[in-house]
Formats: sequence, structure tokens, C-alpha cells
Amino acid sequence: KNKFLSFFKNNDHMEISDSSVVPKNDPTLLFINSGMAPLKNFFTGVEKPPYKRLCDIQPCIRTIDIDSIGDKHHLTSFQMLGSWSINDYFKEKAISLAFKFLTEGLNIPKEKLYVTVFAGDEELGLPLDTEAYGFWKKVGMPENHIIKCGKEDNFWGPTAETGPCGPCTEIFYDTGEGEEYLPGKEFDTKKRYIEIWNAGVFMQLNKNSDGTFSKLSFTSVDTGAGLERLSMVLNGFSTVYDTDLLNPIKKFIESKIPSDKKLCEKDIRIMTDHLRTASLILSEKVSLSNEGRGYIPRKLIRRCMMIIAKNKIKNFDFSEVIAFVLDNYSDLFPRFSENRDFILSEIRKEQVQFEKILENGLEKLENINNSKKKITAEIAFD
Repeated sequence: KNKFLSFFKNNDHMEISDSSVVPKNDPTLLFINSGMAPLKNFFTGVEKPPYKRLCDIQPCIRTIDIDSIGDKHHLTSFQMLGSWSINDYFKEKAISLAFKFLTEGLNIPKEKLYVTVFAGDEELGLPLDTEAYGFWKKVGMPENHIIKCGKEDNFWGPTAETGPCGPCTEIFYDTGEGEEYLPGKEFDTKKRYIEIWNAGVFMQLNKNSDGTFSKLSFTSVDTGAGLERLSMVLNGFSTVYDTDLLNPIKKFIESKIPSDKKLCEKDIRIMTDHLRTASLILSEKVSLSNEGRGYIPRKLIRRCMMIIAKNKIKNFDFSEVIAFVLDNYSDLFPRFSENRDFILSEIRKEQVQFEKILENGLEKLENINNSKKKITAEIAFD
């Protein structure tokens, strides 16, 4: 984290403080989902930034990948290392800085790096990003390490229905596991090539409420690198759950599973991720509820409780795990200490409440199963 901030400050960026994961004056978001989200008004010209170049480390919540949690690198919460140029430098400088930080600042061999650029899109009426492609060649990236990808992968934003957006260029690390990329073949981003940095969302467009795009009055750059993934790569680990950001939680959960029971690796990873994220949200004094912002931590906690119930583990104390997270990560998230009592109180209430629901539901299922009766729509819904 210090290396990242020092590098960008040495390149004339101002460090700014991070924001709460609960958005301020932005009804379009439940949670801050990117480093750029709290700074949105700077890019539209609504507010004036404190400086033209900024950097910070922002905790983010992103549940869009919830069904992928348990694999090597997806998470519902992460720390985003971000740097921005607001109406200052654009694609060439952004690509040069990213390449220099990874290869010189972190000593990652360039042979291990692959990049993607926006291939263009007829439907959007947008061409191939030839500029980004050319600048990657200029810094020394081999052409067979530059992959053209569509809008799903390389057109970013906006963070809500409308707002600043544009083509982006992403950097991937070659783990060496699985099928090697060859030009024209599939670029395997699930196993072999892991995205470590969106090295430039080139904000040159604004998405309007009618779905059309218009040019912004000035261009800007938004970058974001996940601390957990970078830590994984630099330590030579195969998953983010091996890093010191997550492994202690994972080990603590494992130590609380009775010796005669065994959870699969995926379930332990899900619990590790979900309980850390729930702690982060609750630390903002968000109360658990059945709708809106409070539904997300409730859903995460209940998914963990379902894992424990599914494996027929009795008397598992979730507040013990949460207390471990709060005690061991308060240096990263200061509100863990400030709101410790509130967080633990919410967890304990939820465990008592949902255990009753689970017990009743499982009993009903057992009765239905034993009765051998036809399961009606009403029974299934209940």
C-alpha cells in the first residue's frame, strides 16, 4: 500500500483520504463499489477536485460477483488502490505509469503481464481503442500480449445508470496454470490470467438517461488495482485467501469446526469473505434488515449460516468469528474498534433469529419428504 501511494505521490499525485463504504448524497448506489464512485462529481465538473492528480486506497463492496465467491480471486469486499487524472494526462501517461509501477516498483517481469484493450462496438458506435493499443506497444508490451476485448470486459461504467464512462485497459498476471493464450484463441481469465489492475478507464463519454453517449467536456483517467489480488501475486500464492488479508480469518474459522465435521474449501472461503464483508458494512452502523442497504449483510450472514446448517454443525458461534475479524483488522478498518459493540450485537441477534427460521424450515422439509405427498406450488413457496 505504501509503495503504491509513494509511487504516485512521487509522480505528482495528491493522496486523499478514503470514504465510507456507505455513499454520501448518492442515491444511485447502495455501497461504494469502486475507488472512483465517491469522486464522481469531479469527473462531471459538478465539483472542483483538490488537485488534478489524486490517489488513495478505498474499501469497496461489490456483490455482483457473489456467485463466484469461493474461487481463487473474487471477493464481495476489497481494498482498491486508485489513481486519477482529472482533465490532465490521458492514455499515454496512464499506461506508462502503470507499466513502470508494476515492472520497476513491484519488480513483476513484463513477460508475466498481459493487457486488454477495447475492441470497439458497432452497437455503441465506438471504434477499436487504437491509442491504448499503440501506447502499450510503445512501453514494450509484445503484441501477442495485447488482447482486444468487447464492451463486457473493456468498456467501463458508469457506476450507476448514468454518468462518466469510457473504454478501459486491464492488466492480467499469468499464473501459469491452465491453457496458454495464443492470438485468436480464448483468453482464460478464470484460471490462468488473473486481472490485477484496471490501469485506465479513459473517461471521455457520459452515458445519458436515454442510453445514448455524449462526449464529456474534458477527459480523465480512473485506475483501480485490488490490494488482495496484488498481494496474492507478489507473494506467489494461488488464491487471495492465502494472503495475510484473509488467511488468518480462514484459519480461525477452520479451528472452530468440530473435529468430526469437515467443510469443503469453497464453503470456508465463502464464510471468510462474507463475514469480513458483513463486518465492514456493519462497522458503518448499518442495521440488518429485509430491504435496502441492510439486506446485503443479512444475506451474507445467512448464506454462512446455511453452510453451517447444511453440514449439521451445532452451536457454531458466529460472533466469535466476527470478534476475531474486528480485533485483528482494526488497523485497516478503524471503525471496527469504534463500533465493535454494535457489530457484535447485530450478529448475535441475527444468529438467534435465523436459527429459529432454519429450524422450522428444515423441520417442514423433513415432514414433506417423509409424507411422500405431491409438492404443490403453495408448499414450495412456503
